[in-house]
Amino acid sequence: MTLAENKWFEIWFDEGVDVLPNWLLIVTPDPANHGLVVVYDPFEKRVIHSGDNYDDTSVWLAEDEFELVTGRMHIEEYFGGRKGT
Repeated sequence: MTLAENKWFEIWFDEGVDVLPNWLLIVTPDPANHGLVVVYDPFEKRVIHSGDNYDDTSVWLAEDEFELVTGRMHIEEYFGGRKGT
């Protein structure tokens, strides 16, 4: 993987109790360890997981029921239009 291929990030989320995501995480290549992928919690301002590769990291996220944000998420489409429970 070249340096340019190593410059990417993804946003993963966990459904909240209301209508907005409860928890957002940033997934990106580890800048200090080539080949590793880290999960960064922007609210805690720290890395909460380091995986050997992207596949291992995405499985770890899916096990905790996180989902990848793809494009713009519309609350009504994903959350079924719930308005506070």
